[in-house]
Amino acid sequence: MADLDFGAYRLYLKEQRHAISMLTGFGAHRLTIHLECSATGTFPDKAAHSVAGELWADDLGQSGWLGHLVQEWPVEAASPGVTMGLTITLTDTQLAALEKARQGADLRLRLHLTVTALNGDGGWPACTTQVTFTVPHNEWSQVVTEAGHGAFVTVLVPITADEHRSTAARRLREAQTAIRAGDFETAVSKARLAMDAVRPANHQKAYSAASSKKAKDRDQDERWTVLLQATYDLFGGAHHDDPDTTEHFTWSRADAMTALALTAGLLDRLDGK
Repeated sequence: MADLDFGAYRLYLKEQRHAISMLTGFGAHRLTIHLECSATGTFPDKAAHSVAGELWADDLGQSGWLGHLVQEWPVEAASPGVTMGLTITLTDTQLAALEKARQGADLRLRLHLTVTALNGDGGWPACTTQVTFTVPHNEWSQVVTEAGHGAFVTVLVPITADEHRSTAARRLREAQTAIRAGDFETAVSKARLAMDAVRPANHQKAYSAASSKKAKDRDQDERWTVLLQATYDLFGGAHHDDPDTTEHFTWSRADAMTALALTAGLLDRLDGK
């Protein structure tokens, strides 16, 4: 909690229980930080305060400046307290970078704030402070998923009436949910199940023909066929526990994200053919 001394009274700022929300847009999104402002002491009636500052992301191993915060409206000194919002615009690129940097961990945010009293009596006294809080992994993941950046990839799965492809799309959504929950093996397994819709009916015959050739002699379609089979075999390691081989496989978050992105891309390619 931030404690600001304005002489005759003190202001206190702290994050609300659900401290963030996001309004999605086209390539940029409005993140709102929800704070509670309370006061003690002798403060003027309807004493308004402006709040300005910057938002930083902590503990990510690199410079974490995100941008300037904008106050939605002046906040009054009151007891027991009032709510207020500070907004910032985050681009698709910033959200993707945050997802990559945090690696599935909780997100620690830091607000550098300047609070100015606007009562006009004896000038405009101001105080500076910091508010730092942690957004749990699940809460942040839900926010960025709604903005299209869950698991650090924007997965565009065609909406189709085809039963098999609709099932594949559902499996990919289940894979995203598993990644948010930290269950990476399940995510890869769901990607493997989604691939059943990607493999054409004549795949095994086409793969046998392609694999009988040297790599340099394969045409483009044959190389896609080999890639498809290799991907299917790899992800099958999460779906089946074969003695002495796949039962010992381990899967990281990066593995799960790759499985999700690759399968979604193959499904999208199939829809475009």
